[in-house]
Amino acid sequence: MPELPEVETMVRGLRPALEGRAVLRIELHDPTMLQGCTSGEFAARGVGVRVARVGRRGKWVVVELADDTGMIVIQPRMTGGFWLVDPPRPEHVRLTFRLAGPEASVWFCDARRLGRILWFDGPDAAEAAFARAHGPDALAIARDDLAARLKRTGRAIKPTLMDQKVLAGIGNIYADEILFQARLNPLRVAAELTAREVDRLHAAILPVLARAIEAEGSSFDAGYRTVLGLEGGFLAVNSMYGRWGKPCHGCGAPVQKSKIAGLIGRPTYHCPKCQPLRKPRSRPSKV
Repeated sequence: MPELPEVETMVRGLRPALEGRAVLRIELHDPTMLQGCTSGEFAARGVGVRVARVGRRGKWVVVELADDTGMIVIQPRMTGGFWLVDPPRPEHVRLTFRLAGPEASVWFCDARRLGRILWFDGPDAAEAAFARAHGPDALAIARDDLAARLKRTGRAIKPTLMDQKVLAGIGNIYADEILFQARLNPLRVAAELTAREVDRLHAAILPVLARAIEAEGSSFDAGYRTVLGLEGGFLAVNSMYGRWGKPCHGCGAPVQKSKIAGLIGRPTYHCPKCQPLRKPRSRPSKV
């Protein structure tokens, strides 16, 4: 599933292709993915518009149309992604931006049709939807805000990091990497982290995500490619995900693979030596 680095890579690739450009029409090929208006209304509203801005909110791509004519929010979810080159599987195209002068196209493809295409008449409705679905962005969350959010849950720290209402953008791959960099066991109870552990966790989030964005995300199967059809390079340099049995980059011990309740079978990778499961103190430190 595309996480923050993959979606940020999509957005950065789309900006030069879409921002400020006139759109001849926006073609919806799969009306079942549309929410917020009818397919007929969507087609009519997408004729002769101009894209003012392409942005990201958590794992969502936001296309703002000029002159307050509306916003299109695309949730890639499991297998969604954008292409600036001809898609290898045209039958998976769900949305097409037909551009003017010179004529070109931007395609949104989704093999499993799990994504969503949302129409909003304006920013207020979109902001309300964002607020219902997302906590603060993982690239921008303040340390004290993170600490307060962790204190509210008795869940393990890994599923807490992956909860988009706690902070937006982190999924399975980057949760493992962040926890390794912070030297925290994935099973540690979020509310029991000490002040120093919260400091380490907060300090790890931005560098891990920034490094992943620089590598243009992670491609562990055919589900994610950049807008030019290239694989993301993060899994060639990461420390945890997919490295079961290989030496830990920190200490040399074999990386362990396990499953954590509530993560729907998604694997967890950690180093038992660098990330030991310590017993909490009888009186947790103030965070």
